[in-house]
Amino acid sequence: MVAVRELSSYRRILEELEPIVEGLKRLITLLGLPDSCSHALAAMYVIKEPLVIDELSQLTGYARTTLFTCMNNLERLGLVNKRKVGRKYAYVPVSKSSRAILSRLHEVLERGVRPLIKTLEGLIEAGLKGDNEIRVREISRGSHRN
Repeated sequence: MVAVRELSSYRRILEELEPIVEGLKRLITLLGLPDSCSHALAAMYVIKEPLVIDELSQLTGYARTTLFTCMNNLERLGLVNKRKVGRKYAYVPVSKSSRAILSRLHEVLERGVRPLIKTLEGLIEAGLKGDNEIRVREISRGSHRN
């Protein structure tokens, strides 16, 4: 567990690097994760030290129960590891998480894009006319005219 002095140092780091934390948070949110998980993971990347739930709660302002859920989800996705520290678990982001992130992005895209393609195909089958049919076909193939 982190000493109070270190926790206040971590708070200062997060405040000073707030634009970086926010940028990371936005990127992580694109993976389909809730703000609480994105914020916690972004803070963990900036701090670069194992943190227990209580410390994450104090640093992010999220409830411990919310963070337990987040850490379980992030661990399941392969984005954090946990290790036993005394009677608690400390969490640390996976340093080489690109494979897990790419896998998660693929899942998000599949969930979002596949239904869109099916809708576009349905519109084509319903009988669009002229330019609308061409535009829908281009969208469904992923090509664009300039």
